[in-house]
Amino acid sequence: MSEQFPGGFVQKRFGGWLEKRIPRASQITLNQQSIFIFPTPRGLVFGGLIVLLILGAINYQNSLVYAVAFLLGSLFLVTILHTFRNLSRVCIEFTGAPGGYVGEEIEFGIRVSRPAGASKEGIRVAWPNTVKQWVDIHEKEACGIKLFVGGAHRGWFDPGRLLIETYYPLGLLRAWTWVDLAAIALVYPKPIFGGSPVESATQKDEGELVDPLGSDDFRDIRDYQPGDPVKHILWKSYARTGKPVIKQYGSYLDPRFMINWDAVAGDTEERLSRLTGLALDADRSQRDFGLDIPGIRIEPGAGAGHLKRVLRELALFGVEGASPAPKQGRAS
Repeated sequence: MSEQFPGGFVQKRFGGWLEKRIPRASQITLNQQSIFIFPTPRGLVFGGLIVLLILGAINYQNSLVYAVAFLLGSLFLVTILHTFRNLSRVCIEFTGAPGGYVGEEIEFGIRVSRPAGASKEGIRVAWPNTVKQWVDIHEKEACGIKLFVGGAHRGWFDPGRLLIETYYPLGLLRAWTWVDLAAIALVYPKPIFGGSPVESATQKDEGELVDPLGSDDFRDIRDYQPGDPVKHILWKSYARTGKPVIKQYGSYLDPRFMINWDAVAGDTEERLSRLTGLALDADRSQRDFGLDIPGIRIEPGAGAGHLKRVLRELALFGVEGASPAPKQGRAS
């Protein structure tokens, strides 16, 4: 059931009827079956004016008023045809969604194309409660637009049916339709930054050099400073020169590390958010990192593909039906 029709008997029945009449598909060409048309408030007033003119012409037997009424009536009928034709044979296609994070606007790509030789203008496209995009297609046969919908929760996000409408050419009638383009996007947990991964020191000559107390890996000699451990003083050099120096020890941090479930605190959603922040920090610093959460382990790696894999696992952690298979195909 589409998200636009969640409650109420009438809404659910209408949603079910709409799914049968305009089935789910990644590409839909609008036709007589999928386009609805009805007068706007302005059109109803216009129609009422025509009725009043006809009644006045009958009452006063005025030929000029008859002519004006019939002229306006003909204009109204022609407008019905033009408003319908402005949506007819328009092809709507979902082109993809790169995904995003909870609380952000998720981008959806939509391609709108027209048949050869038929320009389209004054078309508005939008999901409910979002900013509507205007589409005019004259010289090109297709144009791409980007629509944004707020991601309220992590996991797979389906914005529901897409509204396509037009008031062209005079605003007297509204032609519209609701299409389900099988559009889905992956929403990642909202990142929380500021955490520190659990580092691991090695004796290899690689990684970032650190100087933990107690390391047995000799690195260098420097002048003694107040507060330095006495056991690190090089006594033979002091006896010879009278100047105290100390031995420096150090190890190298392994550039690889694991983002571990137990290394962060909070409930499930907070932990996932903190792990997401750690993954993004590691990617920015170009360090190899892995993921270790209950039931999932990804060995350390780097690059955009590796980051995407880690974020995907975090987004789908504990989500039922984590691998949806939306229906694909075409409907016309």
